[in-house]
Amino acid sequence: MNEEYTKARKLGEKAIRRARNEGRDPYLPVLDEILPEADSLLREHIGVQEIPLRMISGTKNKSRANAFSCSFMPIMAEHTELSEKWAHLYDAQIEEGIRDPIQVYEYMLHFYVQEGNKRVSVLKYLDVPSIEADITRILPKRSEDPEYLMYQEFLEFYACAPIYDIVFTQPGSYHRFASMVNHDLTKKWDLDFINIIRGSFFRFYSVFEKKGGDKLPITAGDAFLLYLQVYRFDSLLDRSRDDIEERLDAVWKEVLLETKAVKVSLIKEPMQEDKKSFFSLGSLYNENRPLQVLFIYGRDPEMDSWEQAHERGRLDIEKKYAGIVHTEKKIAAACSDNPMRIGDEVKNYDAVFTTRRELMTDTLRAALKYPQVRFFNCSIYLNHASVIGYFGRMYEVMFLLGRIAAKLSDNHKIGYVANAPVYGRLSEINAFAIGASLVDPQAKIYLAWSGKKDGHWCRDFAEEKIHIYAGPHWQDEKDAQPVHGIHQITEQGETVLASPLWHWNCYYEKIIQMILERQWDQARYASNGTALNCWWGMDAGVIDLDMDPSLNWMIRKDADIYKRLLIQNAWNPFEGELHSQAEKIQDAGTERLASKDIIAMDWLNHNVIGTIPSASELNDDMKRMTIMSGIKGTRE
Repeated sequence: MNEEYTKARKLGEKAIRRARNEGRDPYLPVLDEILPEADSLLREHIGVQEIPLRMISGTKNKSRANAFSCSFMPIMAEHTELSEKWAHLYDAQIEEGIRDPIQVYEYMLHFYVQEGNKRVSVLKYLDVPSIEADITRILPKRSEDPEYLMYQEFLEFYACAPIYDIVFTQPGSYHRFASMVNHDLTKKWDLDFINIIRGSFFRFYSVFEKKGGDKLPITAGDAFLLYLQVYRFDSLLDRSRDDIEERLDAVWKEVLLETKAVKVSLIKEPMQEDKKSFFSLGSLYNENRPLQVLFIYGRDPEMDSWEQAHERGRLDIEKKYAGIVHTEKKIAAACSDNPMRIGDEVKNYDAVFTTRRELMTDTLRAALKYPQVRFFNCSIYLNHASVIGYFGRMYEVMFLLGRIAAKLSDNHKIGYVANAPVYGRLSEINAFAIGASLVDPQAKIYLAWSGKKDGHWCRDFAEEKIHIYAGPHWQDEKDAQPVHGIHQITEQGETVLASPLWHWNCYYEKIIQMILERQWDQARYASNGTALNCWWGMDAGVIDLDMDPSLNWMIRKDADIYKRLLIQNAWNPFEGELHSQAEKIQDAGTERLASKDIIAMDWLNHNVIGTIPSASELNDDMKRMTIMSGIKGTRE
């Protein structure tokens, strides 16, 4: 059917013109040119497997490169040997299907054809999604390049589930995906389940491609992971294509957020009303139409100190805005496969606050279902355009606590207990360590993790003769609250001498005021589709330091001096020269680290004794939290 070849050739010529106009190579990429050292690298024969045609990037050697455009469409003249063979293969595909596998080399998740270029061309022309291929993998040289590290994560996944179709680009994604489908990467997956995964992803990909997702600068796998955050894997198995399309429409702005270089807009202080703004048209709420606010707690406030503090903040809001703001509370429902759930009752409120980062997934699901409601989650850097995050710059208080601890320690040893290596946690540890080292250059911070499966920090601290530490009460070793005060152990017992203090009443008051003055609408408009996160500190009055009166007055005075410097923004622990355990982070005289680098900090200060655990080392609760919001390198 030479007329089909003519059509394919026209497509090839069009692809060449487009590539030249865009300054790209118009012909097929050649692996031998991309990777001249290919023959010296290790190889692994994978065998025959079905692979997506979209992942075939080029050809192995140059002999056929100029016979096809970069789109794999033929460009040789009609009535040539190639055109005749191409037409013959086209007829074979139409009549009975091309059966012989092609031969390909796979390098870094790109396939290059050794034998079968014309078969690939015909099937791409017919828009066939996949082809049988005999695969030989070329293993890259070891490096610290992020692309190499991501490929190693893929190989770990492939060893358990030999699937090429699903490609992720963010560290930890393969482990996160495995967790979402109730598997891990320690043993091989059942073949029937692998086929279910492939079929489900193909259903998703067909809808994703129809919406133009293949033109976005993210992979379908990245979008798939976002979809599964909201709707879970089993929802793909019993849903029609129309249902999947409707659900993908709902999550699309979250997909678009992933394409942005800057994904989050940090609001580092409460917004002040702008009388000239279009949004400054007066409040929508009054005594006749009060603002309806729902607080959803992960645990019972009567049994949990973290939730109790938020509950006091809610009650203060109810009192301060009596008649204008009406609040209610509930505890997130539990079920066997997802311990925290948010119901449809949220649609009856104007604003919903969820007080634990573990509730973010359910909060996002509700926010996409009810976009008319403002949703807030108490977390930082869990980037979702539909949910506003809010948290405190707790590292400011931890710096002060580090100074206090160093003044109290008589042997240069100070303990620190953290729960899990999530966003923001390393900045708290390091600020504490920096504060201690400025008081005592010989101070060592012994870091323990209460969320580790086999953690026994009480025993470890006792063996090291540590009498001053930041952490839970000695008798409550498994307490997993995010931050704690300074404890002193003496023969007389245990004393808490200083603690971080949350003023949730102040935080919620400022957020509610911004709702009443319609400032969230202004912030959303200015954010250009990025996620909004409030990250307020001591200068906003939302966090503070509580010191026991028994502390030496000079210690209290020192803390007050540095507290004023922090509030006035005159000094910051992360400015100037900084050293990690392994290297210098920045030189003397350097400005403070960017906010995003403080939040996502993934290193430990030079005077910290300890390591950063991965999710696999943590208990189930902390593992789930770390998979969701762990810093780089911990979500596995």
